[in-house]
Amino acid sequence: MPTQAYFDQYPAFPDDVPTAELQRVSFAKLLKNDAAEAKTLFEACRAWGFFVLDFAGCEEGESFLSLAAEMFELDKEVNAVDVDELMKYAYKPPHSLFGYKEAGNLKIEDGRPDRVEFYNVGRDDIMGVSAPLSNPPCIERSRPALKSYMEQAHSIVKLICATLDSQLQLPSGTLASLQPLDKPSGTSLRLLRYLPQPTTDRRTSLLGHTDIGSLTILFNITGGLQLLSPGADPTDDANWRYVKPVPGCAIVNLGDAMVEWSAGVLRSNMHRVTFAPGAQAQVPRYSHAYLVRPQAEAPMKRLAGGDSLIPELEQGEEDNKMNAREWEAHKAVAIRQGRDNARSRGGREIKLKGEKIAAPVVSGVGA
Repeated sequence: MPTQAYFDQYPAFPDDVPTAELQRVSFAKLLKNDAAEAKTLFEACRAWGFFVLDFAGCEEGESFLSLAAEMFELDKEVNAVDVDELMKYAYKPPHSLFGYKEAGNLKIEDGRPDRVEFYNVGRDDIMGVSAPLSNPPCIERSRPALKSYMEQAHSIVKLICATLDSQLQLPSGTLASLQPLDKPSGTSLRLLRYLPQPTTDRRTSLLGHTDIGSLTILFNITGGLQLLSPGADPTDDANWRYVKPVPGCAIVNLGDAMVEWSAGVLRSNMHRVTFAPGAQAQVPRYSHAYLVRPQAEAPMKRLAGGDSLIPELEQGEEDNKMNAREWEAHKAVAIRQGRDNARSRGGREIKLKGEKIAAPVVSGVGA
C-alpha cells in the first residue's frame, strides 16, 4: 500500500478484528537474493498463495510506491467520471476484458448484485503490443504514467518468478518466459471503487473467487479484502479473514495459472471483498490490482522434468495440452456452466530425493 501519508487520510483499521496472518516478504532482500527471504516467499506461496510484499529499504521499492500513489489518484479520477460517460467504454466479457464495469452487473453468491465498479486498463494497449483502445480522457492523459507503472510492476513480477524458479528448481527464466511484457495477453491494471454500504445492508461486494491469471499485485488502504482459511467451508462467514493493509506494502497473490504450471505445488486461494471494518466502512474504498495473465500462446502444461520439484504425471492424470488463450476460454465457459465452481487450489506435497515434503502448515489468525 502507499505511504503512511495516504493512510492518515482514512480511518484506522480496527485492532480488534481477526485477520489472516500473512508472511511479510522484503523486496530489498529478494533483490539481494537472500536465501532465507526466498524460502519465506516460497512457503507463503504454498500455504496461503498470498503474502505481503514490503517495499521499504531500497530505491526501487520507493519508486514503485510513488507510481502506486499516482495510480490511486487516477483511480479516483476515472471513477468520478459520470457513469453514462464511462458506459461508452464498457467492457464486454468474454470478448473484451478492458474498459468500465458498472456496479451491479455481476452477481454475488446469493444472486444479489455486486457492489464494485472498476476500469480495466489493458497492458497491451498501453505498451503498444495491440492497436490503441479508446479510453476516457483521464486515462489517455495518463498513458506515460501507466506505462511506467506497468514496466516497473513487470520487473517485480520477474523477480518473484525468478525466486519461484529457484525454489522449484526450474531453469532460470522459466516462469517469466511464459508472461513476457511484449507478447499479447489479458494482463491489466484494474482501478476499483467500492462505495460505502447502507448500515442496515452490509454484505459481500465481490464474490469469492480465485484469480485466473498467474499473479496479482494489489494496493489498498482500507480493509475489505478477505481470505478463506485453507480447507474451510466458504459458506460459513466465520472462515473468512480480513487482510490488514500495511503502509509501504502490496498484497501479492498467485492465480490458477501458477497452480497449473506447478501441478498444484503452488496455491491459488479463494478471496472476496466485503465491507471494510469499523469506521473505514463509512468511506469509499479505492484499490488497484495489477492482474498478470500468461501470454496468449503460452503452454499450460506442468513444468515437470529434469531437476524440477514439480511432480511428473501420475497414473490417471492428464497433462494440460491447451495454450493460455484456450485454457482461459475453457475455464470461463466451465464457470458459467457451473462445471468449475470457485475453490482454492494447490498446496500439494512435493518430493525431494525420495522424501515427501508435506503441504506447508498455515498459521492461525491475528487480532
